[in-house]
Amino acid sequence: MRKTVLTLMLAASAITSAGAQTAPATPRPPMRQDANHDGVSTRAEAIAQADARFAQMDTDHDGRITTGEMRAYREALHDRMVASGRDVPVPPPGGRKHDGMGRRMDPNGDGSVTREEFEARALKRFDRMDANHDGTIDATERANAAEIRHVDRRERRDGGTQPAPAPAQ
Repeated sequence: MRKTVLTLMLAASAITSAGAQTAPATPRPPMRQDANHDGVSTRAEAIAQADARFAQMDTDHDGRITTGEMRAYREALHDRMVASGRDVPVPPPGGRKHDGMGRRMDPNGDGSVTREEFEARALKRFDRMDANHDGTIDATERANAAEIRHVDRRERRDGGTQPAPAPAQ
């Protein structure tokens, strides 16, 4: 019995490793904000992308995103990810982590987000990524921003309170 199980495990391992070696490397997807696909994202492209996302979320077209609209958008996004076969994290017990809006999304606390608030948040994120403040985000700045984001998340998870220093360019 042990020989059979061991033989099956080795065969499965060989098949898995052979499949992994022949799988082509997937190219990195382009930046979402890069509308003209030139490898550089501009402030205008960031605003256009924020406006498009706001229009998707504002289902009743009243110029405000409510908590219910935000929740419905996130659930639809989750469903699309599951339908496409992507690995989707399982929400923790007791509900999703980002079920409502929160203070970052709704800075004035009125329970809804206007287009102006949404654009301001997108531009704040753009300005954080634009390290040399030239109004564009190139591949280097995008990589640096990703590294800073990973370090910040790691520190928050481990209980550190200091933000990560910006990596040298």
